[in-house]
Amino acid sequence: MNFIREHFKKMLFVITIFILIIMIGLSSIGRMDGVNLGFFGNVVSGFQKVTYTTGLTLTNSFLSVQEIVKMREENIMLTETVYQLQEQVRVLENIINKSDALETEYEMKKNLSHDYVVGQVIALDDSNWFSRFTIDKGEKDGIKTNDIVIQAVKTDNQVVQIGLLGIVAETSSNWSKVITLLDENCKVSFRDINNDESGILQGGIDGNVTGYFFNSKVSAQVGDNLVTSGIGEIYTPDVYIGNVKDLVETTDASTLRIIVEPAVEFTKISRVYVLTQNP
Repeated sequence: MNFIREHFKKMLFVITIFILIIMIGLSSIGRMDGVNLGFFGNVVSGFQKVTYTTGLTLTNSFLSVQEIVKMREENIMLTETVYQLQEQVRVLENIINKSDALETEYEMKKNLSHDYVVGQVIALDDSNWFSRFTIDKGEKDGIKTNDIVIQAVKTDNQVVQIGLLGIVAETSSNWSKVITLLDENCKVSFRDINNDESGILQGGIDGNVTGYFFNSKVSAQVGDNLVTSGIGEIYTPDVYIGNVKDLVETTDASTLRIIVEPAVEFTKISRVYVLTQNP
């Protein structure tokens, strides 16, 4: 009795399964020896229908889950592929954007008769006018104070020029600080190649480069090209500075003041050339 009480549920389960198997077998033949199974056959048939429908539903559900998992894996693979393609596009865009600058630099280097060091800008000052920056080259590379800093520029006529950026103001063993034409401490003597007259340029706190001619009677025009004159023995002569942007009327009749548009785009400075020695 104890055995039956302890294993009653298991025995009931086994008997139920056994009966169901018999019922399914009987329903498969519908009749036995020409005898209609009647109600018992209908019950078994209904049970078989429910079993089939349930099995089909479970099978379809299992297949749907497999399909969802497969789609999710494919989505992950496609997402990774998109990221890889986007990275390749960024690399190609970077190459394309730099190609014109590198070509311009190559043309400029063919016209350089000075020793030079190529520096990478590693820091900008807190000025809004990009008047000062730091490069990753210094005294160990041969750079010293008052070396002039240049960059390749292309004019509207697609002519490559050596464009003046500024001058080295401070050096260390592995870095140098540069002040540009926009800085008020940067003064440059210039020559107007359209009239061969000279003067002085200086940056300002407003980010403008202004200057004046030594000859008060000079006739200058907007668009005149300005280069370094070489006066003062700091700046190499004939380095392209920029163009006359505007003529300013002053109360001082002894000078003609001008506003200059520098050739270099200071907001796009990344690589610079430092001239370390005169020819």
